[in-house]
Amino acid sequence: MDRGHCFVADMPAAAQHTRVYADYLATVKETRAEDIDYYPVSIVGPRNRVDKIVGRLPLMP
Repeated sequence: MDRGHCFVADMPAAAQHTRVYADYLATVKETRAEDIDYYPVSIVGPRNRVDKIVGRLPLMP
């Protein structure tokens, strides 16, 4: 990763409800794009860049 950029990845709800990757893929494949529910978002990058995006949001307990 370039040190000046951040990587943002969303996580579909199906990723938290399935334990087997093949089951996850099948669930996502069978779901229309507009019907996919999303839970968390991961932001990875240099701390100063990430802080600019999220400010001082607290972590979930």
